[in-house]
Amino acid sequence: MRDLSRVPLGARSKKGAKVGKFIKRLRLLVIVVVIIAAVLFVKEKFNGQSAIDGQSIILREASHGLTPVKLGNESSTLLKNAVDLKTEKTTLKDVKYGGSGVAVATAARSYGGGSYILTVDATLPDPVNVSYEVWVVGGGEVVPVDFMQGSGTHWTLNVNTKDEFSNYSGIWITLERLKDEKPEEHVLEGTF
Repeated sequence: MRDLSRVPLGARSKKGAKVGKFIKRLRLLVIVVVIIAAVLFVKEKFNGQSAIDGQSIILREASHGLTPVKLGNESSTLLKNAVDLKTEKTTLKDVKYGGSGVAVATAARSYGGGSYILTVDATLPDPVNVSYEVWVVGGGEVVPVDFMQGSGTHWTLNVNTKDEFSNYSGIWITLERLKDEKPEEHVLEGTF
C-alpha cells in the first residue's frame, strides 16, 4: 500500500504537465493568430479605398509639388485615351446674413470624360431641426444635388458622379425644412 502522507499536495504526473504545456502553447498560438487577423482587418479597413472597389471608380486630386516626367515617343500612346478634367472654383456670397461672416463657403468642381466631382466646404450657423442642401442652377433650371453633411458650424458636400451638372454654372446652399424638390431659404449663392 502507498503512504499518501509522503506525497506532496498538488503534484502532477508527467503526462499532466505535458498536457498543461500544450494547452498554454495552444492558447498563445490562438491569441497570436487573432491579433494578426485583427491587424490585417484594421489595415484593410482604414487603408483607404482602392481605385476600383467593385462598385465605382474614385477620382482624387493629385498631390501638390509633383514634378513632371519627360516621356519619349511612348507619350502619344499613353495620352491617346486621356481626358483633361476642367476644374473651377468659386467663393459663395452670403445672401441671408448680410455678409457678416456667419455664412462662408467655397466650392470646387472638376468634370470631363463623363465624370463630375463637386466639393463644397462651408461654415454655417448650426441648424436646429433643418438641413442644408446644395443646388445647381442654370438655363432657368434649379436642380438639387444633395444634402450637406456635418455638425455644429462645419458642413461639407463631396459628390463624385457621372456628369449631369457641368451645364449648370450657378450653385446655391439653402436651409431646408422639408425634403422636397423646392429650394426654401437661400443662405449662400455663387457662380462657377
